[in-house]
Formats: sequence, C-alpha cells, structure tokens
Amino acid sequence: MKSCHNRCLRILTLSTVKNIRNTIHDSAKMLIDAYCADNIDDARLEAELLYGYAAGIERVKVIANGLDNPKNKDLEQFELLLDRRLSHEPLAYILGHKEFYNIDLLIGPGALIPRPETETIVEIALKTIYEHPQFNQEVTIADVGTGSGAIAIAIGMHAPHATIFAIDKSDEALIWAKKNIDKHKLQKQITLLHGDLLQPLDTTIDIVIANLPYIPTDELQSLPNEIVKHEPDLAVNGGEDGLELYRHFSKQLPQHLSKKNNSVIVEVGAGQIIFVQEILLENMSTHENTQIQIHRDLRQVRRVLEIRNN
Repeated sequence: MKSCHNRCLRILTLSTVKNIRNTIHDSAKMLIDAYCADNIDDARLEAELLYGYAAGIERVKVIANGLDNPKNKDLEQFELLLDRRLSHEPLAYILGHKEFYNIDLLIGPGALIPRPETETIVEIALKTIYEHPQFNQEVTIADVGTGSGAIAIAIGMHAPHATIFAIDKSDEALIWAKKNIDKHKLQKQITLLHGDLLQPLDTTIDIVIANLPYIPTDELQSLPNEIVKHEPDLAVNGGEDGLELYRHFSKQLPQHLSKKNNSVIVEVGAGQIIFVQEILLENMSTHENTQIQIHRDLRQVRRVLEIRNN
C-alpha cells in the first residue's frame, strides 16, 4: 500500500470526488481493503477523524460539511495521514491522542495505547479506594507499568485524596506519562518513578494496581500489525507463557504492601486469571477476611483479579 503507484492512484481517486462525504466513503473502503478496520462503521469513523485532523476541524464538522468540496490543502494533508494509516500505523499515534475513561490523553510511539478493557481496572480500583478505611485521609496507590499514565491519571482525577506512584521501566513511556500528568495538572498527586515493577518504591502501598505485559512471546507475531510493528515490545511481551512479569511482581509484593487493609488489583489476558491468582497468593499474606474477586470487562472476558485484605 505504500508504493508510488498505489499512492498516486489514491490521490487521483480522492481528487476527483465531488464532496467530503464521498472522500470519506472511498477512504473507508480503502481502510477495509487494507484490513485497518473490522467494519465499515469503524472505517468511516477513522476516515472522519483523519480528515478532521487534516482540516483542523472537529469530526462533527466533517459530517456537517459532507456536501462541501474538500479544499486542496486539506485533501493533500488527508492523503498523507491516510497513507500512514493504510501502512497500519495506529490511529492514536497519527492523531497524537486517545480517549480513556472520558479523559483525553496524549499518546505516541514508545507508550502502549490505552485499551477500552483497561477501564475495568480503573472502575474496580476506584471502588476499592472509596471503600478503604483511610479514604478521607490518605490512601497510597501504586500504578505499576503506567505507560502513558492512563490508569494513574483516571484514578487521580476521581480520587483526589489518593497519593499515587506511577512506575514504568521505559523512559519513553514516562515521557508521555509526564506530558499527561502536566496536561491534567496532577503533578502534586502523582509521582513518576523509573524502575523495575515495585523496586523504585521507598514506602509501603495500600493499593497496588498492575497492568503488565501478558502476551506469550510466541503469540506476538499473530497480533495485528498495528501492535507488532508500532507499539513497544516491552509493553506487550509477557515472556514464554505470558506470566513472567507477574512472577517477578509477586515476589516484590511482601516488601511493598501495607501490613493491613491492602489490595492488589491486576489486569490479565483471557484465560490467565486463575494462574495469576495462584502466583500472587504464593507470596501474599492472607487470612480469613481475605477477599478474592474476579471481574469481567465489557466483552465479558475475566479480565481483572482483585485480592483484598481487610
């Protein structure tokens, strides 16, 4: 899709359409043909967002102005953006931002793009924070593998009493996390730490949240090109069986968890939750009041494991 011939054919096709609506329609079909979208609705949405970005207008205006002829400069810029998308560069990287939990986040290469299913871990974490005995005082939170800072920022905006430590091993990811923390003015609430899982912490934590890589190494090449070619391997590669990071994480927990009223909340891959539960319980102190809950995401996948010691 990146040959001069194909690119010129697209320019010719787009330049001869009569209005923006037809431009979007033809572009959506190209996205479908290139396996960049699963269905025509998703493809149209992507084309509208790309055109809006090229023209410097909101998507709603792209739709409202559908019968207008596209301006040449907008069409040329749109063609460049569409070409990147047809080469399977993620839409979020092209647009430079991604919505997560109704929060607009800056995003780019080096940081994993936040997924809708990860919003489940935010909902569970907020419920746990609200129910914590120290909710009206200070609850300490660790967001392990923070990436773009999505989880930490969503929690910070909805739980202003929480003190949050956002940790990542990737310097590139932490750059994006800092941009988002600054954007949402959460510098006083969220502290960024660089290092391996929980190791950078020098204080005990009430609620530990982790969204670690869980894709087995030999399954990586079966993922969409958007992930394999563009998103950081460090953020998706979970080792031989996908559970390597959880084993290291589990061994670090006893040193960093508060002695009482502590919780561990983790996101896992489909079919992994029982194995992760066994790994975590090997190193966590439990008692008769320990609660173990499994939560499903929007697709009804068993996605989030919560172990709470009251």
